[in-house]
Amino acid sequence: MPRKKQVKNNIELVDQIEMPDNISEVLVSKHNSISTKPTSPLYVKKLMDFDYVDEGWMRQVLNDNFPIWSWEVIKYEFLGKEAVSVHGRLIIVDEGQPRYFDALAAHRITISKQGENAGGYVDLGNDMKSANTEAFKVACNRLCNISDDVYRKSVLSEEQLDTIEGIMPQLDGQTKRKVRKGIWEHTISPINFDSIMERLVNTTKIKEANNG
Repeated sequence: MPRKKQVKNNIELVDQIEMPDNISEVLVSKHNSISTKPTSPLYVKKLMDFDYVDEGWMRQVLNDNFPIWSWEVIKYEFLGKEAVSVHGRLIIVDEGQPRYFDALAAHRITISKQGENAGGYVDLGNDMKSANTEAFKVACNRLCNISDDVYRKSVLSEEQLDTIEGIMPQLDGQTKRKVRKGIWEHTISPINFDSIMERLVNTTKIKEANNG
């Protein structure tokens, strides 16, 4: 039972609470589950070779897994007339544990180039909201592992790495380099690991058949 409580940022944080003995295992399992959940491609947009996840989708995943949360803008800061930055803080209650992450993000300010407002702001409020949204999404990813596949934060388990190491001697040099690059760049992740391994195994079978 809780013994001491502190109210902060519209949510009730528990300073002292009796946690189950396996709380670490529970948290690891929960975050691994979220990390390996594929982001729906319907909510991913590509702009200039970068993938952007829809804020609404990330918010829904946050609500589903961490229903008690709060987002606070700590500070806005203008970087001349070129950009606006935001420092925000996401606080969640994670299986009874209060946790938080501070995120920073910046957004370029759109300046009018023509008309009576030439040299002025086009929509400063929208630029500030965009910076705030990006900071919120970064916090959702770093603290809650939401969209780890898009943010390229997913890493293979030791068992998965051992499996890949086991098949590497059977691969040609070019395929080995592609696999190592995929792991380094996180394009090979727990989400697509099984399909990648299936392709690698088929590659080795074709190689054996040709050599036979």
